[in-house]
Amino acid sequence: MRRSIALLALVLGLARAAGAEDAPVRWRFDPVHCQVLFFADHLGFSRQMGRFTGVTGSIDFDPDDWTAGRVEATIDVDSLWLGDAAWEKKMRSDDFFDAGRFPAARFTSQRIEPTSESTARVHGLLELRGVARPVVLEVTRNRVGRNTFNLKQTAGFSARTTLSRRAFGISRLPAAIADDVEIVLEIEAIRE
Repeated sequence: MRRSIALLALVLGLARAAGAEDAPVRWRFDPVHCQVLFFADHLGFSRQMGRFTGVTGSIDFDPDDWTAGRVEATIDVDSLWLGDAAWEKKMRSDDFFDAGRFPAARFTSQRIEPTSESTARVHGLLELRGVARPVVLEVTRNRVGRNTFNLKQTAGFSARTTLSRRAFGISRLPAAIADDVEIVLEIEAIRE
């Protein structure tokens, strides 16, 4: 009986692979290996870094046709890490991210523009702190293949953009914290 079930699963898997169309495949973010980092100038002395580790989402991705893809991501604002509990609490307050009223930031792609075999511009809408603005992510596909640890098909991407924090209603301490904030995303996604 077990052997029959295993054989049936193998046959169905092969049939599915053989009949697969050239359509995007859904990849779910691996929460352990997804981070959103941000960098902002602090009084001209340094570029301070923070990160969000609570990142969930999916990528519909066809490596042969990036334009057919789609990206959706949600960032848990409470997952903010700055290395200092008091500063994290301040940044979650209504002076900055206002996590009490807006516990999540969301990005939804609207269009993907390939720029090479392994890069693309992902145009989309970012909703942060109750404000939605267009954002363009410069994306690099790092690797697609079998993860040697969990044996799952995995796709890795890096992305960058720069945002105006004032554009999203985060205007506190303009003399101390620069308006331009660089965003860096490191994403690993597992094929469904």
